[in-house]
Amino acid sequence: MKYQSLLIFALSLTAVACGGGSKATATATASIESPAAAPITKENSCIELGALLECALEHQGVERTFKIYAPSSLDGTTAVKVLFNFHGYGSSADEQLLYGDFRDLSEQEGFLLVVPQGSLLDGDTHWNSDSDAESKSSADDSGFVSKIIDAISERYDVEPSGVYAVGMSNGGAMSLYLACSISQRITAVASVTGFMSANLLSDCGVTTPTSVLFIHGTADKVVSWDNGLGGGSILSLARFWASHNRCSDSSTERLEDYNGDGVSGVLHKYSACSAGTQVQVYEITDMGHVWPEKRRGDDINGAEVVWTFLTRFQG
Repeated sequence: MKYQSLLIFALSLTAVACGGGSKATATATASIESPAAAPITKENSCIELGALLECALEHQGVERTFKIYAPSSLDGTTAVKVLFNFHGYGSSADEQLLYGDFRDLSEQEGFLLVVPQGSLLDGDTHWNSDSDAESKSSADDSGFVSKIIDAISERYDVEPSGVYAVGMSNGGAMSLYLACSISQRITAVASVTGFMSANLLSDCGVTTPTSVLFIHGTADKVVSWDNGLGGGSILSLARFWASHNRCSDSSTERLEDYNGDGVSGVLHKYSACSAGTQVQVYEITDMGHVWPEKRRGDDINGAEVVWTFLTRFQG
């Protein structure tokens, strides 16, 4: 893909009403359907488009793209934290930039926001968030993320102990997969309406204590609160991470009914864990498969809750 076509693609941003994508899994044989690209050099790997950088690199013989939002306060004098924000199945980096929007927080808190683009799986964008060798996808997405970390570390003074990941649905599953596959490079992760497969639970591969946050609705009809996508309930996933982190305390508290509809939810906390880590679950009563925001009628601001949690931890 030439940079002229990348620019045309970038100029075609569209506003969206929902960015998670209604699909969470794929059912057909995998392929990474991106055209072959010329080698991407350090000098021409990104182009400026307003406040964004549109970037590309070669991975597995194809061109993969990602967006960078750098806060206006960034001056290169201090190391910067990084947040990866992954879109859902069938969605895009453009949509996730707007739907799970961290740009205001990036300006307020001074962190670098990176929004990668998933590859195609039989026509739909996706993340390969499973450890199963027989996964339907052949995309090496953890390798792609590692390459992005390397690339942005050449451009910015990245704080290695402050690299975080969050995502929506399949993107949330991708964040959890990164905690398993490259835990030495990812400090803490958050999943919004995400999941873990039974295969990943049995073959996670995490090597360090890792803080994990879940935000999930009890009325999610895409990724079930009670059973995910077959890998177990959201609370059972939290217990998996609490066990890994050797957490010895747990507690619950009611969430504020911000929107006044008579229901709110429960915050589950697992604490007293190894290396100061924590595991938390925001169980949102009657919320569906959405990214929660108060301006859209929800009881919490998803982006604020995610960043407040993640930034407590340094690797």
